[in-house]
Amino acid sequence: MLFITVKYSIYNQMKHLFAYITSLSSNQTHSQQWLTERIDNNNAGIVSEIFATKNPELTMGSFFIGDRSNVSNSNTSNFYASEDGDCMLCHTNLSNPQPLGSLTDHKGLSKVQSATTLVQRLTKQGGNFIRGLNGSAVYFAWDQQKRQLHVGKDPLNATALYWMHTQGGVLLSTDLRFLSLIADKPLTLSEQGLASWLGGFPNPAISLFNEIHVLDSGYRLEIDSALRLTQHKFWDIEPSNKIIYTNPADYAEQFRALLTDSVNTACNTDKPIVASQMSGGLDSTSITSLANNLLQSHGKRVLPLSHLYSQAERCDESLLIKHMLEFLKIEDSLQLTVDGADDRNFLDLYPTALESPGTVLSPRYKHELAAVKAAGADVLLSGNGGDEMCWGHSVAYTQRLREGDFSVIKEVLQASKLLGMSRKKTLTNLFVKPFLPDMLLRILGAKPASDMTTALPSWLSVKAKALALEETQIVNPFNQKIDPMGFNRYQSLKTTATYNAMKSYQQLSQNFDVAVRHPFFNTALAEFTFAVPAKQLIQGAYPKWLLRQSMTTHLPESVCWNIKKITFDQHFGNLVRENADEIRQLFQHDTLTELELVDRDILLAEFERVVNDRSYPLHVDLLYAILTYTWLNTHFPEKQIRAETRN
Repeated sequence: MLFITVKYSIYNQMKHLFAYITSLSSNQTHSQQWLTERIDNNNAGIVSEIFATKNPELTMGSFFIGDRSNVSNSNTSNFYASEDGDCMLCHTNLSNPQPLGSLTDHKGLSKVQSATTLVQRLTKQGGNFIRGLNGSAVYFAWDQQKRQLHVGKDPLNATALYWMHTQGGVLLSTDLRFLSLIADKPLTLSEQGLASWLGGFPNPAISLFNEIHVLDSGYRLEIDSALRLTQHKFWDIEPSNKIIYTNPADYAEQFRALLTDSVNTACNTDKPIVASQMSGGLDSTSITSLANNLLQSHGKRVLPLSHLYSQAERCDESLLIKHMLEFLKIEDSLQLTVDGADDRNFLDLYPTALESPGTVLSPRYKHELAAVKAAGADVLLSGNGGDEMCWGHSVAYTQRLREGDFSVIKEVLQASKLLGMSRKKTLTNLFVKPFLPDMLLRILGAKPASDMTTALPSWLSVKAKALALEETQIVNPFNQKIDPMGFNRYQSLKTTATYNAMKSYQQLSQNFDVAVRHPFFNTALAEFTFAVPAKQLIQGAYPKWLLRQSMTTHLPESVCWNIKKITFDQHFGNLVRENADEIRQLFQHDTLTELELVDRDILLAEFERVVNDRSYPLHVDLLYAILTYTWLNTHFPEKQIRAETRN
């Protein structure tokens, strides 16, 4: 192992993986020298480990961007090389395969065991060895016999895998900034990528740079020694998979077993404490409750961590948090006020990382992670993914009527009354418009559901709308007419903004030696919830019906059957109003106007309406626009990188 110390720029101390493969015809000595010189000359980080691979055309290792002196040795990478020359570099949280519902000892596989296990799977199963793993993994693997580099991750892992073609080879990394600094040619901003963000459907599989590519979820990468690069799909949701139980109670029982198994794997740690985010919402409370039961059975304990909002009444969940602590009989918890008077500068609170406008290196996340570490924990669980796995889209009612379930009409009428919604408008939207031909809807002046332009912000130009629709047009295996709920849920799973929060924590968590894990993002759980009948996901006034049913004895009634969905538009709206002058200045950045992507007058008009009318909500589209302008001002203040439309 060779340690190379170079200059660095303070960014974050997360350990990243890289691999650099060159063709057999390349001068390998020259290529390695080129790589180390690029790292040194461009302040790209501290290369902490370079592993010997017995392959003259392959270099792989790990690096920090930041000062490694404050990072513990627990971050040493998983690396294994067999006598035959196969090798594996990975970040993992794996447990041994076990029958569903059985428990691990919360230690999981060691780093060497994980890497060795993955190499053995590669040898026996080939490139699809990642399928069916119990846990999470990001890996670079070399198959010596086939002379192929395999790169991939478990399908719902928020870690991004980037690559670019460079000096005689292909350079891959889990960090985009590393590649941007090493690049031997100017990078160009992608107009499609910018339009995707501005359109409100940021797809994690879309790069904001034309020269840097990002691997889509459910795909893996193969690169041979001739530098031929191929992407292979190894996992997806299959619409034809359907689960029908005779006993309705079996759905909740199986769902709880799957979620419990995922929480169990997420609790892998040698520490006696596991921290768990716990708002008053259904998702995080479910994770906390299951973790509490599992940990207690092993002589450990869960430490709930809650965010309190003192200046946004609609965001206040303190009473529900109190109910949870009393129900679980937990006395020790962390409660952090996140909107204090000294913590109100929007730009300081949400500084954007180069990876994307939505990846923010917030000091609030740092304070939270520091509190977790100070409490003696090295794992923090979250409820992220609950919406994507459990939310029953309202089109489920339409789908049920189309399938002949006429009882749904009475169900919707009762729910409308309970929720204070207009019965006439609700019935029209759910049971009339969806059954009218698109042409008739257009004649009546209404837009059909298939017309995505209605969902795009008014300040986008015609050009930007076309680009946004082009970029967000993912290949959806569900038929929008036959299975609209599956179609909409799949769209959300691919483009959800939840990935932003996950990536943000990921960027910062290793500074504190804390692993942030998201048990809902589990492939077995996803496959199950997409296969059950629509009625299992939403009934009456209750979305997440399946989750509520599975947790009814594990949560207090005030939490489990609460129909009030907490949103944080009031919190963000207050911040935007308090920082209006600074945000107006952000909008003076000319790139998006010069590229003819944004009509700044319309954008400013919408912004001023939010600022001047406290009753007018801050929509997520405007928040994305603010974050995109923040990203441009932060990383390209002098517009030194030009933008191009990718051919």
